[in-house]
Amino acid sequence: MRILIILFIIIQFPIYAFADANNLTRTKAFRLNSGSPESVSNEKGDAFYNQITAEIFKRLDIKLEYVRVQSKRALMLANKGIDDGNIARVEGIEKNWTNLIRVPESIITWEFTAYSQNKDIQINGWDSLKPYSVGHVRGWLIYQKNAAGAKNVIQANDSYQLFRLLQNGRIDIALSERFQAPYFYKQIGYTPKRLSSPLAKKPLFIYLHKRHKNLVPKMAAVISQMKKDGSYQKIFDRSFNFRK
Repeated sequence: MRILIILFIIIQFPIYAFADANNLTRTKAFRLNSGSPESVSNEKGDAFYNQITAEIFKRLDIKLEYVRVQSKRALMLANKGIDDGNIARVEGIEKNWTNLIRVPESIITWEFTAYSQNKDIQINGWDSLKPYSVGHVRGWLIYQKNAAGAKNVIQANDSYQLFRLLQNGRIDIALSERFQAPYFYKQIGYTPKRLSSPLAKKPLFIYLHKRHKNLVPKMAAVISQMKKDGSYQKIFDRSFNFRK
């Protein structure tokens, strides 16, 4: 009898120890990381990414653990499978981070926009930046590439420093993202003028580790349904309407 019990334990153990990662249960949380700033992701859990992912995983009936880490480290952790996924990135990163799969329904579309104290400045496309001294946050590749032809380019360490440079007249134009920018400049008691329609728009996506490939279409369907039933817009409005 004792031998039979031992054999039963040995046979059963691998089933529990090596269960398919796609069959997530309430006892194992799905660990989604973010390397995004506090304008969209915070410890309180009330920023846009926190709220939108909470609703997505609630509808999927999957327990979510949402963690914030440094941006590049977030990708590394997700790509290695230490974390289960990452929010939110532009399309195409899977070319370099080959273990990640994009959820094809976008989570948000960022609008890359110009701000200034000078209301007479007219911006119409990247080339119109050439006569001016412009600033952007270091590491924003879209600005690094497209603003390179400006008269002078200053890279700020963060968005607070960027808008202080504009406030103090160190730059003519600050390049930022439309929905995030007010979070930063209002905290330093400053309101610049948004100069134009967006210079560019880029949809962002959730990426999952490839072991969760079966979850990708389900998550895309949930995000799509949230957009159709109005719940996505409600979360968006709570997060960003006061900043427009």
